[in-house]
Amino acid sequence: MAIGLADIHAALQNGVTALNNLATKLGQIFPQTTATSTTAPVAGAITFPSSQAATFITVTTSTGGVYQVPGY
Repeated sequence: MAIGLADIHAALQNGVTALNNLATKLGQIFPQTTATSTTAPVAGAITFPSSQAATFITVTTSTGGVYQVPGY
């Protein structure tokens, strides 16, 4: 069974299409980043030391919730 250039081209196109579809779907599921910070947030009595995370990503949801997610 021989594989021609047309088969390789079709496989690459399908791969690119799949990656684009995945990126679109993830963009719909996860909210967009609204800000980043290197300052550690404080949540009640729990402090998240900035030495543990490289950055904190602030995300504002469509319902108005503001959350900070550590980035490592």
